[in-house]
Amino acid sequence: MAESDVLAERAARYHDEIMDIACGPGGILIAFPRFDTRKPFREGETYPGLWNVEETIEGAWSAYGPKPTAAEFLYGENTLWATGWFLWSQILRNRATQQPEALETARKCFRDLNYLFKLCGELEPGLLGKPHGGRAGPNTSFDQSACPVAFYAAYAQELATPEERAQATENLRQHGHYYLRRNWVLNLFGILHRIVEPPASVSVMKYLACMYSAYELTGETEFRDEVFKHLREIIPMLPFPTNPYPTCHNLYYWALLCDFWSRTEIGDEADWIGYIGEYWKAARAARDSEGLSLAGYYDTEDGSFTPYPNRWLTHEDSKSNAPWGGKWGHAPEKEGVRTWVSATNMNNRALCSAMFAALGLLARSHGLDDDAHILARQTLMRMDADSLRWWWDDGNLPDELKGLHNIFAPEVAGVWQVAYWMGAAQGVW
Repeated sequence: MAESDVLAERAARYHDEIMDIACGPGGILIAFPRFDTRKPFREGETYPGLWNVEETIEGAWSAYGPKPTAAEFLYGENTLWATGWFLWSQILRNRATQQPEALETARKCFRDLNYLFKLCGELEPGLLGKPHGGRAGPNTSFDQSACPVAFYAAYAQELATPEERAQATENLRQHGHYYLRRNWVLNLFGILHRIVEPPASVSVMKYLACMYSAYELTGETEFRDEVFKHLREIIPMLPFPTNPYPTCHNLYYWALLCDFWSRTEIGDEADWIGYIGEYWKAARAARDSEGLSLAGYYDTEDGSFTPYPNRWLTHEDSKSNAPWGGKWGHAPEKEGVRTWVSATNMNNRALCSAMFAALGLLARSHGLDDDAHILARQTLMRMDADSLRWWWDDGNLPDELKGLHNIFAPEVAGVWQVAYWMGAAQGVW
């Protein structure tokens, strides 16, 4: 079978697997369904291979609850993330093909987000929190902000009926005022944090894109002005806030936002397209011979890459200056708890690989690499159905983590389709 036919078959199958496996009670996408039973985790079950969920929750949540149970956490922790990327893939699919199923699926994701806005709005107007347990929640995160809100706004602008656009406009008006009303003090894993406090994280761009999306739909200029005030504080930190920089999904996420900002009134105030080229250079360095992304550190000055070693992290590592300890920030906070770190077994390896392909095609769209689609195709071809599991197992996954291989990762299937439909729109397969 020709590669183009293989990719087309996978696009259809991965779409159907998301709709089938990740569809939980109430219809919203769930984050950690089992491959074998295709059901979410339930109260009282063990979580083989999934970190100590109870300790994670206990160590993260403060009094600004409600604190989810382990099963609730696993049900909705990545719902916004998975829904957003799946929505974006279907918007891109519609642009490329105008297939009825693309609009139908995009509308399903849009309606899910409408439901979550309504659900969370009962806690606070404009809130879009993680639906742990399928219920409203106040918890947000950097990653699950622009994804899905910017894609929700894109649907409203491109595909919505007049009634849908009116609903989205009102939801995003309230969403924009939510940030203003709170003065950017947000609930992050149960902890209140003013995210724009200088020096702000580069990832604040993700929240700023939400407010700018609200401006695009509503025309309320105070949203735009507030966004640009804080974005100008971040521009001097781009493209990389640190050296070395830990390669991760941010390479595509930030590049996508740079593309987003380049098309706004602040487009001439930074080298947004040049930054995309820098992220693509880093992504190419953190890639193995099969086309898969590796986890590790990228030297932003000399362009070299150092993969993470295969090892367990302990609490003691969090006190060290080793790249896999304190600087990386993923070592356990408690004594007696361990975290597995590896360049080839990371739970984001498949996600980063799919994002690598999408980043390459974004770079190609700006004339930064005319041959990027060749590398993107190699990556997408390497990512068979086995790669849609929560952790990658190339034989080095410790026995106690093998259970992770039985967990479906809908966000990986969604981003894979983002890359595929970008390539389809460019006519490269």
